[in-house]
Amino acid sequence: MNFKLFFIFIILALFACSDDKNPTYPFERTVLEVSIAKRCKDGSFTAGVNCYLMLWQHPIEKKDLQNYHIWLDTTVVKDSVQNISESQINQAYTIPYSGRGTGDSLDLTNLIKGFLERDSLHIAILARYSGGEQGAVQHIHVHFGDDVPPSPVSFNDSASVDTIWIDWIRPADQRDFYRPDAMDGPIAGYNVSIQTTGDISKATIIVNDDATTSNYMEFHRFRKQGRGVELESIQNSSPSLIRLAIPDGKGIAGDSSDNWKMKIFGLRSEQTYSISIVAFDSAGNASSVESKNVATTDAIPPLIASEFWLYKDANDSLPRLDSNNRLVLFWYRSIDPLRSVDPLTDPSQIYYSSVPYTEVKGYSIDQWNSNNNSWGAIPRIYPIQSDYYTYRYKLENGSMKLDFTGEFVSDTLRWVLPGDTIILRIRAIDNSGHYSRAWIDTIAVSKGELWQSECPANFAPVKNDNDVFCMEKLQHVSNDRFKTNVLYREAKKTCEGLGWHLCTEGEWNAACNSGGSDYGIIEEKNFGVSEFLFSRCGVGTGDSLSANDIKRRNKTCASTDGIRDLPGQLQEWVVGSNDSAFIKGSSYVIFQGASRVELAQCKNRIIPTRIRPRYTTDSLYIYRTGSRRDTLLARDTLRTTEPEVISPSSFPHTLLFYTLKDSLGTELGIDYIDMAEYRKKGGDEWLKVLWQGLEYEQKYTLPNVFIIGTMSIPAPDFFLDPTVGFRCCTAPMP
Repeated sequence: MNFKLFFIFIILALFACSDDKNPTYPFERTVLEVSIAKRCKDGSFTAGVNCYLMLWQHPIEKKDLQNYHIWLDTTVVKDSVQNISESQINQAYTIPYSGRGTGDSLDLTNLIKGFLERDSLHIAILARYSGGEQGAVQHIHVHFGDDVPPSPVSFNDSASVDTIWIDWIRPADQRDFYRPDAMDGPIAGYNVSIQTTGDISKATIIVNDDATTSNYMEFHRFRKQGRGVELESIQNSSPSLIRLAIPDGKGIAGDSSDNWKMKIFGLRSEQTYSISIVAFDSAGNASSVESKNVATTDAIPPLIASEFWLYKDANDSLPRLDSNNRLVLFWYRSIDPLRSVDPLTDPSQIYYSSVPYTEVKGYSIDQWNSNNNSWGAIPRIYPIQSDYYTYRYKLENGSMKLDFTGEFVSDTLRWVLPGDTIILRIRAIDNSGHYSRAWIDTIAVSKGELWQSECPANFAPVKNDNDVFCMEKLQHVSNDRFKTNVLYREAKKTCEGLGWHLCTEGEWNAACNSGGSDYGIIEEKNFGVSEFLFSRCGVGTGDSLSANDIKRRNKTCASTDGIRDLPGQLQEWVVGSNDSAFIKGSSYVIFQGASRVELAQCKNRIIPTRIRPRYTTDSLYIYRTGSRRDTLLARDTLRTTEPEVISPSSFPHTLLFYTLKDSLGTELGIDYIDMAEYRKKGGDEWLKVLWQGLEYEQKYTLPNVFIIGTMSIPAPDFFLDPTVGFRCCTAPMP
């Protein structure tokens, strides 16, 4: 056969066999986005009635769509069925396709009355077409009772030789499936199991530090019973297993009553205990099981040295900082005796003792925080790794050298400020987790090259070229609060009243320059500046609470001289040349689209201004050229056309002039506003916002003015803002 004729034959055959209609697939006939809403058909809520509404979107293919068939429960249509028989369709609740909108709904309230004692009910829905075509069955459950489990119990643990401590916070429970915000459902209690390989029957347990009240039930457990929870007794199957039921009965309170503590003592040393906790809500739903293996420590604590070796400053012989404000610590390595020994008073004698010992696993170093009177971890760039304390050092000729045979270990404190007094707690930890006794030491740090410069309390010396001045370490504080929302003249008066002066822009810039950072902070290698400015300096966080609370400030946001929070937290008034007023620094305010790094440039300067109308009371001359016109404040003698003159009596605007005063009644100056704007924006209530609470007294009204735009005016004399504070400077004390 000729190849060309054969090809034509094949094409014609394919064309003859093809359907000239686009095929329809089952998924195009399937109901979409089926959901249940807990509301009535009209969107209302009826007291004492729980309405349930079933909603769905029409299938993609709507041609020949006739009915929706709906089945309740699984007696006719199982919850995994996809295809439906005619006999099943005859038992369905049928809704005709209306042809309106993008979807439809069915009020289930009356249909499900007989099922309300259940936790949930299965519902199936099918779209049916003329000719018998159908899509896949869609399945959904309507929830009546609380069948949402509480969140898992996330617990912390610690252990000693014979005791394990467990603590957790009451978990949240969603009490209504259709209200994800209702997370305060009551927790009926907790099932706790404690298991080990030995005999644990003699252990003593205290819950919530209460030894007198039985607030747990041994060899009991909670379990679901209907739409609630019941407590049942169980057999003690093994002396190596303890089961407890701890009643609760409350929802989240958001305070200390949510805290649970359990103490298990009378245990064997160096024994592993498997602890599991499950929470039950008041409907009997159980959280997932949370389990941990917790081991008690060995009976003998490790030994700890009691003295640091530190590099000294040549001037005052106090511990010195390196060029990046780091304090390097050295101490004798600790050991873990394998049998009981008397404490050794001389750390160097540890290595000559005949008692067998092993190396300790590591060390815990905490720093005392006087703001909240507690111990806390020292600031670090990276988390401590398992090999952090494996390096050894040896003292040679007054300096420490790396040497694997050395007797010293080391750690580094970062972001230490000159003149700081640091209280450290150091403990050795052996391989079983046993902590040594705490060694607490106080270290007074040298002020470095400025050691002779004495400053008032809460000030730090700063070098400015060849001179030294003293600057407040933080923004000025009065009655334990930062002074904010303060006028420039009030800031100056406050400092001068204390015998100091408001810091000048030159002094501010000198503090910025210290250490070579563009942001007035101590910069560590490989530490992201943007994240540092956000997390430690509060730049652009929107967190006014931390900015205004001295106890919440992060001490690591500081310059190498110890001047804190130059970027972030609060902006500050400074004195410019010729007594001009500027604002320096950045604040916690969030500026959309602005980079934290740009905002926190230490030498940034802000000139406080206010936008107000620009006006004239002169006659206006209007010249016309065709359809175009322009306006002049004076007659133009070079124009060939005669101008149209508008006199001030025809001008439409009126200005209101006010005398502004501070809280003591001192006059600050004159300002004005447009009467039309005054009326539009809320009258006197708007003025309170505009002038930030300053007192204002109307001086006079100026009618018949012509507004010719706006102008930006310097406004330091009456500029108030809650983000602006100040700090004082002074000369060193003689």
